[in-house]
Amino acid sequence: MNVSAVGKFLDQPILISKLKNQTPKILTGAALAYGIYDTMKAPKEERKNRGIKNAVVLSTVVITSLISAFGLKTGKKQILKGLVDVKEPENIIKSNINAVDKFLKFNTVDKKAENTLNKAKNGLLNLNDTKEILKLKNSDYKGIDELFDTLFSKKEDLSAKEIFKETGRLSILGLIPVASGVLGGIAAEKITGENTPKSTSNKIKEGAYQFLANIFMCNVGAAGALFAAERLQKAGKIKVLSPMGKLGVIMGGIFVTGILGGSYVANWIGKHILDPVFEGKNHKNKGFNKNFAGKEDLYTERKPELLDIALHTDDIATAGVLSGFKWIEPMLPLMYTISGYRAGIGYRNGKNN
Repeated sequence: MNVSAVGKFLDQPILISKLKNQTPKILTGAALAYGIYDTMKAPKEERKNRGIKNAVVLSTVVITSLISAFGLKTGKKQILKGLVDVKEPENIIKSNINAVDKFLKFNTVDKKAENTLNKAKNGLLNLNDTKEILKLKNSDYKGIDELFDTLFSKKEDLSAKEIFKETGRLSILGLIPVASGVLGGIAAEKITGENTPKSTSNKIKEGAYQFLANIFMCNVGAAGALFAAERLQKAGKIKVLSPMGKLGVIMGGIFVTGILGGSYVANWIGKHILDPVFEGKNHKNKGFNKNFAGKEDLYTERKPELLDIALHTDDIATAGVLSGFKWIEPMLPLMYTISGYRAGIGYRNGKNN
């Protein structure tokens, strides 16, 4: 498999735009299908209440995820701007036409390459087309870099400072559906008459876990690890990192600061702050054991799991370390909907008690 060609194929602005336009349909369909599945698998006597809770939580989270990402429009009027900036297809086509015409004006290429370039003026290139255009890259053609930056998303090489800015944007993007999930879950249980201090506490604790462990702390870890690597490079301690090297540094920061550190912080907040608030005099430090060092094992309440790790794909996209990952950004509402839904049902590794 030609990894570079696959990356460039996925990184076409026109493909990213099409993904963005399909995301609301995909997300709504997936949420509806899961809501029906989860409701029908419940015991018959519980299905009504389960259906109400799924409807309220999923609809709330899906709507807020989409609005926070893509904004809100009435007709052609943009009422609210989203946090994910994706160009409209017609604007991308105009840019492609200008870039191809300009390139062909100053350069002569073989007929096959010319025909392939002209395809980009009409829409999406397939994988074979992408491979053909990549053959032009290592050449002395005039304006080749400008052509590639137009047909494929411009490759980012973000500094730690720039990533810190991006983490703020992504953290807000993730916080909104998580917060709405918590509020939607509490409202749903008030409707069904199942709301208790414990169930509310679980939702807020899971919301804190999703935001800290799966979103915010991972973003901080990614930026912090890259910042440290930059300092070591300037001090001559390490060589300049390749894109793959940066990816490894960023994933290390995500794992240590987010998956492990974020889990610990979120569980600590749950035990020492949220449990006493919601349980009052009935609060007991149950569910937390002492490990071999005599310290509290906070992971016994909510352990990191594979799905938590999978939700960090967005951190790779944000870093912009490798070309071919920007296509993930329009799909972020899908990832954040999972976090919001889990917060809304008070997920604690399957134990909602």
